[in-house]
Amino acid sequence: MKMREISYEEARSVATTVFVDVRAPVEYLADHIPGSISMPVFDDEERALVGTLYRTHGEDVAIVKGAEIAGSKLAGMVDRLSRMKGCDIVIGCFRGGMRSSTLVSLLETLGLPVYRLKGGYREYRRYIRGRIDSLEPPQPLFVLHGLTGAGKTGIIRKTGNAIDLEAMAGHRSSVFGALGLAPNSQKMFESLLVERVDALRGLPFVLVEGESRKIGDVHLPARLLECMRGAPGILVRASMERRVQNLLDEYPDDADPDRVRGIIHSLENRIGARTACALVELFERGDLREFARLLLERYYDPLYAYTLDRMEFVGEVENADTDDAVRQVLDIVSRAINF
Repeated sequence: MKMREISYEEARSVATTVFVDVRAPVEYLADHIPGSISMPVFDDEERALVGTLYRTHGEDVAIVKGAEIAGSKLAGMVDRLSRMKGCDIVIGCFRGGMRSSTLVSLLETLGLPVYRLKGGYREYRRYIRGRIDSLEPPQPLFVLHGLTGAGKTGIIRKTGNAIDLEAMAGHRSSVFGALGLAPNSQKMFESLLVERVDALRGLPFVLVEGESRKIGDVHLPARLLECMRGAPGILVRASMERRVQNLLDEYPDDADPDRVRGIIHSLENRIGARTACALVELFERGDLREFARLLLERYYDPLYAYTLDRMEFVGEVENADTDDAVRQVLDIVSRAINF
């Protein structure tokens, strides 16, 4: 009996599809189909061992070792998969090869209706690459702008019609933006972005936070940036006290001191040695409120204020409270759409 296969595009159109990724954890961490279940045939060390055997002793030795490792795990994997009643299970490895084929063959002999993902992750990644360069968010699109700490991200995260680029990147899009976070790879960012854009199709509007071409090490697609730069903007304002508090709420208070000091000293050419030393002193004595205030006044505000002053906006929001700011944003959007 021929093994059942299905392409990613075919599978994603089926509401009951569950993707099962049998690649090693390190492969899954780098990128995977959003929502897929990680069920590795090999852990990272086992994957490295099989690869080494393949290079040093040949394919046959590697296959025997791989089968031995996989065999010890198959019972548990079969048990987990057999519990997914009413689902169309699609199993994928890197290229739709041995790892997924072995598991699919076994499950089929046990009478479980499963598919192998045609071409595996490699074909899925080809699909994403084909989408990303021309990816356009649904229209109308509105972009939130404002000084650092104004609370734009908080508004985005309380709005269902939003694209949260920073969450997808795993980075706050600032010089300190990776503190306390695990940044995503470029590939994972693109996977999440395509999924989110598709999920927003058909909604009356979409919100996104204004960003430059990079969020940390992640690059935004050129077409998405073009759409954002041409979209109407909404300015989010907040008092200095509110902005300081937003930063204190957003960033961890147990960041690695050496890392923080290193970032501060990297800013010396822009803020000067005296301000850098003052920031280090405030941080070291735990005065994070004054640390955040000085950072805003001497670094972030001079960096962004000029650009904001030259922009035009369809409305302005005073963010003294996030829920109220969300209501203000929605009012502005509603008026703009119905104008």
